[in-house]
Amino acid sequence: MSELYRMRLSRHLKKMMKYMQYVFNDHFVIVCVFLLGGLGFYYSELLKNLPEEFVWGRPLVLLIWLAILFIGKLATLTQEADKVFILPKEAEMPGYFKRALSYSAILPAVSIFLISGMTMPLVVVTTRETFVSFIYYLLMLLLLKFTHLKWQEFDLYQIPGNKSQQWQLIWLLGSAAAIAASLYVVPLAGLIVAIILCGMLGYFLPKLKAGISLDWEKMIKKENNRMYQIYRFINLFTDVPEITGSVKRRKAFDPLLNKIKKENKNTYLYLYARSFLRGSEYSGLFLRLLGLGGVILYFSNDFIMSLGAAIVFLYLMGFQMIPIYSQFDYMVMTQLYPAPATQRKQAVSFLLMVLLFTAAAIFSILTLIALPNKPEALLVVAALVVEVIVFTKLYVPQRLKKMEG
Repeated sequence: MSELYRMRLSRHLKKMMKYMQYVFNDHFVIVCVFLLGGLGFYYSELLKNLPEEFVWGRPLVLLIWLAILFIGKLATLTQEADKVFILPKEAEMPGYFKRALSYSAILPAVSIFLISGMTMPLVVVTTRETFVSFIYYLLMLLLLKFTHLKWQEFDLYQIPGNKSQQWQLIWLLGSAAAIAASLYVVPLAGLIVAIILCGMLGYFLPKLKAGISLDWEKMIKKENNRMYQIYRFINLFTDVPEITGSVKRRKAFDPLLNKIKKENKNTYLYLYARSFLRGSEYSGLFLRLLGLGGVILYFSNDFIMSLGAAIVFLYLMGFQMIPIYSQFDYMVMTQLYPAPATQRKQAVSFLLMVLLFTAAAIFSILTLIALPNKPEALLVVAALVVEVIVFTKLYVPQRLKKMEG
C-alpha cells in the first residue's frame, strides 16, 4: 500500500507542478518580492516604535502560532473507486497513512518555520527572550502539528459518538496551553507540554481505533474538499478544469450591457462583458481582490504601505482577468463571426481598462480617507492612474501576444 501511495503522489506532484508554473510566474514572483520587502520594512519600523510594555504582544503571537497549526491537512490522495477496490486492503492502510503523514507534514513544517521565524522579533521585543530560544519554539510547534495530523488520521475511522471531536478539543486546549507556557513561563516549558500532549495522543488514539473500520465515504469526501481548496487557489492564477463557475441572470447589470452598442465592432466586447458580469469565475475573483485590497487601504495610515498595497492589488486584479481572453475558444460559433481577430485583443484591453479604472477609483477614495497626509494620498492616486494606463496599453497586448504564441 505504501507503493500505491508513492505512485499516486508522483502523479499528484506532476499535476501540481504543471499548475505551479502558472502560479509562480515571473511577474507574480517580482510582485511578491516587492510586497514582502515593503511588509518587512513596515514590520521593522513597527517594532522600533512599540512601547516598552506592549501587553498585546504575547496574546498576538499566541493567536498567530495557534492559527498556523491549522495549515495543512492530511493528504490521503484517495479516490472515489477506493471504497470498492481498496476496501479489501484496509488492514494494510497504516502503511499508506504513514506515507501520507510524511508528505502532509512538509508544507506545515515549512510554513511553521517561516511564520514563527517572522514573529520571532516580536517575541524577543515583548518577552525579552533571546533568538536562541527559537529552537524550543520551533520544536514545540512542529510537535503540535504532528499531533494534529495524527488526530486527522484518527478522525478517518468510524469512531463512535463524539470521541473524535473530544480529542480534537483536547489537542486544541493542549496546544494553546503549550504555546502560552512557552511565552509566559519559559520556552522549555512549552516544549515539555507539547511532548506530553504528543505522547498522550500517541498512546490513546491507536487504542481507541483498534478494531474499528475506516470511514471510506468520509475519507474520500475530506480528500475531495482538500483538493477543491487547492484548485480554488490555483484558479486565482489560471483556469482549472476541476473548478466550474456558475452563471446567474443578474438583471441589475442589464443597463451596463445595454450601453454597449449592438454593432459588429463590439461583438467581443459584449461577449466578454456579459461573461464577466453574469459569470462567477472572474467577477467573484475581481470582487474578492477588490474587497481585500479596500480593507487594507482603509485601515492603513502609512504612505508606503498604502502605495504598495494599492499597486499590488490593482496588478493582481488585472493579471487575473487576462485569461478571460480564452473564454470563448471552445465555441465553434465564435469562429464564424464576421469579426477581425484583432477585435478580441481590443475588447479585452478595453474591458480591463474599465475594470481597473473602477478599482483605482475605489482605492483612491479609500486612500484619501485613510491617509492623513493628503499630498501623499494624491501620489497614490497618480500612481494608480499611471499603472492602469501602462498595464492596459503596454503589458496586456504583450501578454495576449504571448498567449497566442
